Amino acid sequence: MADSNERTSHGLDEGRLLGMKNQKPKVLVLTGDGINCEVETAHAFRLARFDTDIRHLNDLIHERMTLDALSRDYSVLAIPGGFSFSDDLSSGKVLALKIQHKLKWDLSAFASRGGLVIGICNGFQALIRMGIFGRDVSITHNSHGKFLNTWVKIAPSGNRCVWLKGLGAIDLPIRHGEGRVIIASSRRAETFEKMERLGINCLRYEGNPNGSEDRLAGLCDPSGRIFGLMPHPEAFIRWTSHPDWTAQPARASSPGQGLAIFENAYLEAIAKWA
Repeated sequence: MADSNERTSHGLDEGRLLGMKNQKPKVLVLTGDGINCEVETAHAFRLARFDTDIRHLNDLIHERMTLDALSRDYSVLAIPGGFSFSDDLSSGKVLALKIQHKLKWDLSAFASRGGLVIGICNGFQALIRMGIFGRDVSITHNSHGKFLNTWVKIAPSGNRCVWLKGLGAIDLPIRHGEGRVIIASSRRAETFEKMERLGINCLRYEGNPNGSEDRLAGLCDPSGRIFGLMPHPEAFIRWTSHPDWTAQPARASSPGQGLAIFENAYLEAIAKWA
């Protein structure tokens, strides 16, 4: 499945990275009831040269952490995968409500101040519930009604999303029961036109494992700084995670294709300081 043209850490400008070695942008990785990928997500960011804090959502609410504090202390907000609040109301709904109404964070404002946001799987579902990608975009159960746990090939579309710069087709795992992106039928044509014009439809599956409209695997906001996707890039940061790695044992010590997404965030974060 792997693409020989993948961009990995070996393709980064090492001289540029060495000149930035003393700069450590920081990532806030959310955890909370039902979130279960926070450790892996934080590890991926650390490999990409970030400092990371894993903080429980309820602690942030108790401390009344403001958007100003988030913008001051962190370059990136990461909302990892899992099954937040058991998906009782719908996937990501309670998490979205707590971020919007308990923390009162405006993620678009965070991005406008230079911040970056990534929502992975359940985090992507929460970003959709917040309306980050428009009110006519939603997400629901996979078309075949089954939980998916497999590997897929995905490819960027357009050049809006800063998280996907320089990437070609890559392999990533998916693990979800509610990953089908859908568009309001009453405004389908105009919504697709707007998404195309603004570069929101930034990531597609090569096939269509869950029945998403337009094969959508991920979306970004019009700034390109808020990015959500159903596949798990944090689960492919080393080559030996790939199911086919033994067919290419010489690459055993190579980074996985998902790491490039986190490295793009690092380069974007330090560009703010340049």
